[in-house]
Amino acid sequence: MTALSFEKLEEAYIFAYENAEELLQESRLLYENKRYARSYTLAQFAHEELAKLPIIYQEATRSFFKESHDWKNFHKRLRNHESKNKQNFVFYWRMLAITKQENSHFTIEKMEDTLQSINEMRNNSIYADIKNNKFTKPSLEIEKNLAEAHLELVEEMFKTFSLSNFHIKGGIKKSLDNDKAKLQRESFRKLGLIK
Repeated sequence: MTALSFEKLEEAYIFAYENAEELLQESRLLYENKRYARSYTLAQFAHEELAKLPIIYQEATRSFFKESHDWKNFHKRLRNHESKNKQNFVFYWRMLAITKQENSHFTIEKMEDTLQSINEMRNNSIYADIKNNKFTKPSLEIEKNLAEAHLELVEEMFKTFSLSNFHIKGGIKKSLDNDKAKLQRESFRKLGLIK
């Protein structure tokens, strides 16, 4: 697998962020033109694109601190839908815990069911299929309220990622090139969390 420099990882972060933004803009256009199934699809694609950001940031951090990489795993995680959806699941699960809110779909016990449902909804928004012995198509499966809820959820996630300024050239380096970040990495190393 291809090894990437810190600069290439920073560029990858920026491009993934910008692509998520473009997908959300196009999803919003489709939603406003009552094309709910495809609006849902593009929102889901943006959702998966946003899941790449922590993966890329993690590798950029390793590069910055000259730590070892598992490039094969990195490239696999970037392309695997299940991996990205798990990444998003953990993001929401942590946000709910931090804000002391609850959602019955985002519990560790229900993770597999929720991830299966996410994959089914993604497929329902793209493909015609047989359901309950009847043929159906995306425009019959994805209603306005579902498309709206998903689009708004992903737009909020996008806003959260925007707060870091990692999508601005030099933003990742700025977050790592300071004494606090160096001490934190050293603490992680001493605890055996990183090599």
